[in-house]
Amino acid sequence: MLLIVDLISKLENFPVDSLKEVDATLATLGFKKEVRSVIKPGKHFSVTYDGPFTEKSEIEKILLQVSEKNQINFTVQIEESVKFP
Repeated sequence: MLLIVDLISKLENFPVDSLKEVDATLATLGFKKEVRSVIKPGKHFSVTYDGPFTEKSEIEKILLQVSEKNQINFTVQIEESVKFP
C-alpha cells in the first residue's frame, strides 16, 4: 500500500529533524520512504511511503506522538499500490 503523509508546521519554521522521526516511526510498521516533496518551503511537506497494509487509525496513533512533540499537524491518505514486474 502507498501511504501519503502531509506534514504542516505549527511553528514559524518546520522542524526538519521531525521528518527523520516520522520516517523512523513509520519504519517500525514496515514502511519505506519513497518520495519527499516540498509543498511550501519551510512549512509544508508531503512524504510518500510504501509498506504493508495497516489500518489508518493505527498509523495516525503512532504519528500523534511525533506530531505533538514537534508541533506539526499531519494528514494521512492511503492508496492501494500496484507493482508491475
